[in-house]
Amino acid sequence: MNRLLISGALIQVDPVRYSPAGVPIAEAVILHRSSQMVAAQARQVECELTVQASGSLACQLAQLATGTQVKLEGALNRRSVNSRQLILILNRIEKE
Repeated sequence: MNRLLISGALIQVDPVRYSPAGVPIAEAVILHRSSQMVAAQARQVECELTVQASGSLACQLAQLATGTQVKLEGALNRRSVNSRQLILILNRIEKE
């Protein structure tokens, strides 16, 4: 299974672009901060993750302002075939 649910603040929102097939695509970066229990110890967790939406979700993502608190759900994938960088491909966006 490849499913990720993450919450945080959008720290970068790019405008919509279009694939060669005409599909709208938008990217953003989410900043996540939380406290997680690891080996019975509280641990501060912080990360930035690039996210990508296509179709109607791309338009929804591109309309959100930097600083907006969101919950995002999707699947992790490589940015491109030859890349080792991960990107979250969105299938749900929820404003908090």
